[in-house]
Amino acid sequence: MTQEQAIELAMQGHNIFLTGQAGSGKSYTVNKIIAALKDQGKVVAKTASTGIASTHINGTTIHSWAGIGIKDKLIEDDIYKLKNNRFSNKRISNADVLVIDEISMLHDYRLDMVEQICSFIRDRSKLFGGLQVILVGDFMQLPPVNRNGRSNNYCFNARSWDAADFKVCYLTKIYRQENDSVFIELLNAIRHQSVTSDHIRQLRALSENKKNMRPGINLYCKNVNVNVENTIQLNKISGGSYISRMISSGIDFKVKSLKSNLTADETLILKEGAKVMLLVNKPGYYVNGTLCVVTDLREFESDNICEVENLKTGARYLIEPYSWKMEENDEVVATCIQFPIKLAWATTIHKSQGCTFNFTNIDMSDTFVENMGYVALSRCTTLDGIFLKGFNELSLKIDPVIIAKDLEFQEMSRGIEG
Repeated sequence: MTQEQAIELAMQGHNIFLTGQAGSGKSYTVNKIIAALKDQGKVVAKTASTGIASTHINGTTIHSWAGIGIKDKLIEDDIYKLKNNRFSNKRISNADVLVIDEISMLHDYRLDMVEQICSFIRDRSKLFGGLQVILVGDFMQLPPVNRNGRSNNYCFNARSWDAADFKVCYLTKIYRQENDSVFIELLNAIRHQSVTSDHIRQLRALSENKKNMRPGINLYCKNVNVNVENTIQLNKISGGSYISRMISSGIDFKVKSLKSNLTADETLILKEGAKVMLLVNKPGYYVNGTLCVVTDLREFESDNICEVENLKTGARYLIEPYSWKMEENDEVVATCIQFPIKLAWATTIHKSQGCTFNFTNIDMSDTFVENMGYVALSRCTTLDGIFLKGFNELSLKIDPVIIAKDLEFQEMSRGIEG
């Protein structure tokens, strides 16, 4: 299905599940849908399963929006408290459309909890209380975090999933790796669990692909590796440090929530020569994940300008502070202002989801969950842009349940297209 067809189905008022491979433009498409719905006067609740993902659409987590927090189940008292809370009631009652991004990481029982709350507050005779629901994500990316030995809590197992009759919009054109058919074939082999000895040789050969290590960002499975490397590398640079502190405004607890979900640092320390990653998109110039080096900080403190150079193209950009917002029912409830820059000698695979890189140095030897290897590899635009330090057996695994379900989603999408 094309992006245009998906947008058209959403504008017709259907409940939508927007999916597709990594790099197929899901984020771009859902933002187009949101803009078009708002042009129609619709109030769109923009949410995501994780805080990082929610900042990509200027939204909030679904847990916060629905008032479920980290609860695993609801009791009657919880629901009545939410209904009687004027903020929760207004937020849920005023919405026309509910968007949930990165749906692969939302547990099935939590989707049912959201449905239960929406129905109770809005209209108990209608699913989700009559809201149009748009879910976005790829189940072959990071799965729900499971506790207490529970597994297979994928969102499509929720009672409310089948009842919602989602129109599956499976985007088929790959944009991120569109110029590298060999890489697309490798990624598809991982998705379909048809990895051959030739694919393994391709991956092992990437351990010798060191020519683009300097401009590449290091992707690790664990935070501890990231923090150590970024600190060490920054301290290696001589010269003065420049500090920018985040400016925030809005409802206190909303501001706190927004801050905790941003990839931007509350206190940003930079030096000329530091490797950084840009955290926002500027169409025609750069995307979230573009790797740069800081070239000029002379006007950093006086005029709030930082000059960076694209490590791939050599293009230079003047970067100014960016305003991240949390919106509820089209009202801004929190704002954080900071340079959209983060030290980028390293980041975690988890935090890289949604980013696009030209060059990556990946260590998948500590992979601890299925799908993680696919997420890491698919961040890069070309196979030649990857240096692969190592990988374990789990790195190339996809849950068999997801493989079967993905094929089902593809068939459902083709059925809609006719």
